[in-house]
Parts: sequence; C-alpha cells; structure tokens
Amino acid sequence: MKIVLVTDSYNGENGGCVATRRLAEGLKKRGHKVSIVATDVNGEGNYMVKGKCPSFMKESLEKMQFLFGVPEKDVLRKAFADADIIQIQLPFYLGYGAAKMARAMNKCFIAGYHVQAHNVVSAAGKDSKILDLILSEIFKFFLFKRVPVIQCPSRFAADLLRKDRIKCRLEVVSNGIPEDYTPRKSARPEWFGDNFVLMSLGRHAPEKRQLLLIEGVKRSKYADKINLLLCGRGEMSEKLIAEGAQLPVPPLVRFVTQEEKLQYLNTADLFIHASVVDLESLACLEAVGCGLPCLVGNSPHSAASQFSLDHRFSFEHDNADHLAEKINYWYENRSQLLNIREQVKVMAEQYRFEKCMDKMEKLYRETIRARDA
Repeated sequence: MKIVLVTDSYNGENGGCVATRRLAEGLKKRGHKVSIVATDVNGEGNYMVKGKCPSFMKESLEKMQFLFGVPEKDVLRKAFADADIIQIQLPFYLGYGAAKMARAMNKCFIAGYHVQAHNVVSAAGKDSKILDLILSEIFKFFLFKRVPVIQCPSRFAADLLRKDRIKCRLEVVSNGIPEDYTPRKSARPEWFGDNFVLMSLGRHAPEKRQLLLIEGVKRSKYADKINLLLCGRGEMSEKLIAEGAQLPVPPLVRFVTQEEKLQYLNTADLFIHASVVDLESLACLEAVGCGLPCLVGNSPHSAASQFSLDHRFSFEHDNADHLAEKINYWYENRSQLLNIREQVKVMAEQYRFEKCMDKMEKLYRETIRARDA
C-alpha cells in the first residue's frame, strides 16, 4: 500500500511524534511505501509544509521541537496524488486542511487519536474545564467528525470519544511495544548500590508531574535509601534538578541514551508514572515491555491506569502523601517485585509491536474495501 501520514511535527519528542515515527518505520519494514507530511521532514517521498508557533506556547513547543502545520493545498494535493490511504494524526489546522483535501480528491482517509484537549491545556500550564470543552469542540470540527474511522491507542481513548458524541467507527489499536523493549539480563549499575530504584520516563513538563514524584520520595520514610531516575528533558529540567537537590539522594535528571534506558528498565525496582494526561502512555508501554512493574497515578485524564496490575500499583493522582505510602509499601515488600515481573511480562504480550502492526494493516485494508464497496 501507499500510505501517507499527516502530522504537524514528525521529529519532536512528544508521544504523538514518537508513535508516528514508529508506525512509519514499522510499515516500511513490511514493504509499504510511506510518505510523511509535516513541518520538519525532507527527503524523497516526504512533503514539508510551513509551520507556526503561537506566542503563548512558544517556550513549551520549542522544548518539544513542535510546530503547528499550515495546510498548503499544493503540497497536500501532491502528497495525496497516488495514496491508497491517508492517516491524519492530529486534530489541528493541518489536519483540518488534510481531511478536506482528501475528501475533495476522493481519497480514503482515517484519523489517529493522539492528543486530547487536556493535553494542550496542560501543556499551556492551564487547568480549565471550559478550555477543555472549547478545544474538544474545535478538534471535533477540525477532524474527528470528518473521518469514517479513528484509530484509538486504548479503550480509554475510544471511550473518551464516545462520551464526546463521536459516532464514526472507533478501532482500538495500541501504539505497541517496539522489539527493543524486552526483558534482558543487564548488569545493575554500581551507583545504584543497594538502594530502592524508582524510574520515570518522559518529557520534563508540568503535566508529567515529575515534581510530584520528587515530593513523594521526599515524604517517604525511606527517602535516604531511594534512587529516583527522571529520564528525559524539557522545560522543567532545571527546576527538577533544583528541587531534587533537596532529597537525601539527589535524583538523576537528564536525557538518557537508548542503551542506558534499556539498562535502567531492566534493573530498576519499580516504574513510577504520575502524568495527569495520557491516551495510552508510551513510557509505561516501554516499562511493561521490559517486565518492570508500574506504579501509576489514577488521573481521570490518563489511560495509564491500565498498566497497574492491582490496587497496590495505583496512587491518588496529585497526592504526594498517598504516593509516599505506596513507595513505603513497595520498599518494605521489595522482594515481591521480582516475582511480579512475570505477571508484567504476560501483560506485555498483547501490546507487542508486530501484533499491533497486524491490526493496523487490517484496519487500512478494511477501510479501503469499505470505501470501494
């Protein structure tokens, strides 16, 4: 198949960009011809559009390496000319223009659901139900009410769209766990010592709540025996370093290489995730893929709770005291975590990347057949 993926930014560090890159590479490995329409692509077969950055979100977007795309008609027309199917990843202005162009050209197209209104509101440093509602209506107008099918990365995501009165076909297909993220024997870094190691992955941003993780460790009665790894980077990095310096054991706060990430995922004691907004959580997928149990905040805007094995692996979102209680519990029951890894490995199998790619190919073919019927 000739598949065109439309996304405002392709090379950024947010979850939507990462998921789109993985999808593109996975499809290419299966022999499909894949083109990208985005603000930051070049090379044969890809199509670059102009980008814009609203001033009130400039700092956050620059840290994410993200620009909003402009739907240039000539570029879209050329990109879609020989497409079998088009997947529009984001419900912004570029997605709106892409959906209109695809329909005008009588092309088969679907949407991906990679951002909810609360993502944008939180990234702007706000917490407003009114803004959530306004943006949600904009997203529906721009994209979600214009497509016959939406790929949702989780049942949670599909339920959100149904509650928002989206009536088209909603197909749940996880972003998947890439093949690199599997349990492996790795040497535990010497600097871990005998400490209890808590690991977090993700962009350093307000909605990811890394400050809450620091506070939870600070309130734990075992704070002097805990290593906290805040792997990533972003607009909050300097503040996290400053706040983390107050802990008895200063946390690791930096971007890590792929090799380091895999080593830590296979040798840490517990993965800890406090983000208040996730349609799936690539970070938790990577942890689960390596067999690392996840302690997750129960935010109503996050799908990450699906990775909690039971109530012992869940804490009240934005509640540092409850988080500290769970940290204390698992410190005291640390030996159980080794056996629990086996349960996590079983959970991971349903999310393996190749299984998810099978589902995506099936979805594309069914959508094309339905259009041609």
